[in-house]
Amino acid sequence: MKKRVLCSILTVLMASAALVSCGGGNDSSTASGDSASTSGTTSEAGESGDASEGGEASETGAYVPNFDEDPYTVHFQYLVSAEQPGQDAVDAAVNELALKELNMNVDLIPQTGGTWTQTMSMSLAANEPMDLFAGGSDSFGTYIESGYILDWTPYLQYLPDVVETLGEDINAGYVGDFLVGFTQMKERGYQPGLIARKDIMDELGYSPDDFNVSISDYSSYDKLTELFAAVQAAHPDMLVLGGPSTPATYGVDLADCLGNNFGMLDDFGQSDTIINYFETDDFKFLCNLSRDWFLSGYLSADAATTSDWGTVLVKAGNCFGYFTRIKPNADVEVKSQTGYDVYTIPVSDTVVTSSFSVNAMLYMLANASEDPVKAAAFYNWAFQSQEFEDLINWGVEGVDWVENEDGLAAYPEGVDVTSVAYHNDYGYAYPNQFVGHAWEGNDPDIWEQYEEYNASLLRSKAFGFNFDSTAVTNEIAACNSVFDQYDNDIFTGSIDIDEGLAAMNEALYGAGLQTIMDEKQRQLDEWFAQQNG
Repeated sequence: MKKRVLCSILTVLMASAALVSCGGGNDSSTASGDSASTSGTTSEAGESGDASEGGEASETGAYVPNFDEDPYTVHFQYLVSAEQPGQDAVDAAVNELALKELNMNVDLIPQTGGTWTQTMSMSLAANEPMDLFAGGSDSFGTYIESGYILDWTPYLQYLPDVVETLGEDINAGYVGDFLVGFTQMKERGYQPGLIARKDIMDELGYSPDDFNVSISDYSSYDKLTELFAAVQAAHPDMLVLGGPSTPATYGVDLADCLGNNFGMLDDFGQSDTIINYFETDDFKFLCNLSRDWFLSGYLSADAATTSDWGTVLVKAGNCFGYFTRIKPNADVEVKSQTGYDVYTIPVSDTVVTSSFSVNAMLYMLANASEDPVKAAAFYNWAFQSQEFEDLINWGVEGVDWVENEDGLAAYPEGVDVTSVAYHNDYGYAYPNQFVGHAWEGNDPDIWEQYEEYNASLLRSKAFGFNFDSTAVTNEIAACNSVFDQYDNDIFTGSIDIDEGLAAMNEALYGAGLQTIMDEKQRQLDEWFAQQNG
C-alpha cells in the first residue's frame, strides 16, 4: 500500500508543478483565468471511481472553475466553540470569497463538540446534504461499511496542496486501500497536561518548573495533589478542577490505541503486543488518583456527568483549571478563549506520534456529495486559503479581529473575549491553521515551533497502521456501549475504582473485547510483516 500511496503523491505533485508553470504564480490552487477551463464536473466521478470521467479535466489534472455555469453549493461541516451572533456575517464573507475564487456557494455547518458527537452519524444515515465533514477515527469502520463516505483516492489530482503539504502523514488516513480522510495541520502527538490560572499559581508561589510529572514515577503526581490542596485552602469557594477530564481520561496517550479503546500497544507504542490497557497498573493508578481528588473535593460532584468543558468554567471566573491535551501555544490559545493568563503543566514527559495522533479527526468526503470533484476542489482551496482559515477561526477582519504590528490576529479596539461576535481559536480542528494568522501572544514563528515539536516526538512502532474494524463492527459497538456506561465515572473517580474497573473489564470481555484484540493483533502482525518484507 505504501508504494501505491507514494506513487499517487508523486503523480499529484507532478500535476501541481505543471500547474505552477502554466498558471503563472497564482496564489490560488486553481489555475488562473488564462488556463483552459473545464466544464462542470459531476458526481459521476465518484460513482465510476475515475475522477476524470466527471467532465473535461484540465491538462494538469487540477480543478479549474467554470464561471459560466451555475455555482455549486458545497456543504462544509466544522467545529465551533459555541453558537455565536457573528455566524451570519462569517457565512456571508465565506460565500463572497468562494464565489469569487471558485464559483461556489458554501453552506457552513457549524457544530459544537457536543452536537457533533451526538448528531453526525444520524445526519449521515439520513443522507442530509453534506460534502465535507470532520469525522473521528473511532467511526472509520462504521462509516465505510455503512457507505457514508467516499474514498478520496480517485480525487487526489484535485488536491495538490493537501497532498504536498501532508506528505507521509496522508498514510495515516488509509484503512487498507481506502483513503478515509485528511488530517489537519497541528501537533502530531498528544501530551496530557493541566491548564491552570497563572494569577492563582503566582499567588500561591507555584511555577510550572515545580512539576516534573512522569508515569514512570507515580510519586511525581504528588506535587499536583499538593497544588490542588493549596488552591482549595486559599479559595474554598472556587472549583479546583473543571470539566470531566483527568489524567486517567488521557491515559490512552501513554499507549498507542490503534484507533479505538479496545486493544492497545503499551509503553508509548514501543510494544508489538496488543493488550487491554484498562487492566494495566498505570491506568489503575491514574484512576485511583482521580478517586482521591474526587473524594477531596477538587473535582465537582457532577464531574462524571457535566457537559461544561474546562474552558467554559475557567472563563466564568470561578474555576482554577482543567486537564486537557496541550501543545506549544496552548497557553495563548486558552487566554483567547477564556480571558485568563494560564500556565500549562505537562503530566507526561514522553509524547508519542501514532496514526491515532495524526488521524483522530479527519476531513471526510460524504457519500451524499452531489459533486465529489467540486467538493475536493473546494477542500484543496480551503486548505491553502488564508482568508478562509481566518474567517472560520477568527471571524470577519476589522469586526472580530485585526492584524497587529507583529502580523498576528488580535481583538479590535473596544472588543474583547466577552463582547466579540465570533471567535473560535479552533485552528487545530480546521484544515490548515498554518496558513492563517496566529493569535496575539504567540511568537511570530509559532508554526515553525510546531514543526520542530512534531519532529521531536517518539514515533510508535505501528505508525501508519490503521485498524480495519469491519470484521468486528458488532463487537466494537457492544464494547462502546459498555465503555460509555463506565468511562466518566471511572475517569473522574466518582465510583470505587476496584469495583468499577472489575465490572467494566468483565463486561468488555463479555461484549467481545478479546475478539477485537485478536483481530487487531492479526492485522498488526500482517502489517509488520509487510513493512519488514
